[in-house]
Amino acid sequence: MNQNVIKIVSFTLNKGVSLEQLMEKSTASGEFVAKQPGFIYRSLAQQANTDTFVDISYWQTMEDCQHMQLAFEETAVCQAYCALVDSESVGISHHSVLSQSDCTA
Repeated sequence: MNQNVIKIVSFTLNKGVSLEQLMEKSTASGEFVAKQPGFIYRSLAQQANTDTFVDISYWQTMEDCQHMQLAFEETAVCQAYCALVDSESVGISHHSVLSQSDCTA
């Protein structure tokens, strides 16, 4: 049985990058990500009272997530999103889903 995977990327923005710029590039890269095989759900959030963001995506399998990552790194719209991010701040983790409910938001 395949197990769903959550990918969590935490990061801060490069100096001078606005929230509006982040949202614009996140939307564009999100459209690319949503078309990838195995995609389930994605959200972007900001940690309260900090300048740290998390980009969270759900995938059918780890293989789907890994294939998306390779494609993400080669795609101009995704590279533009990454260009806003302080590369020294990036943290990436993968988690196996143990239980879940429907997302109605």
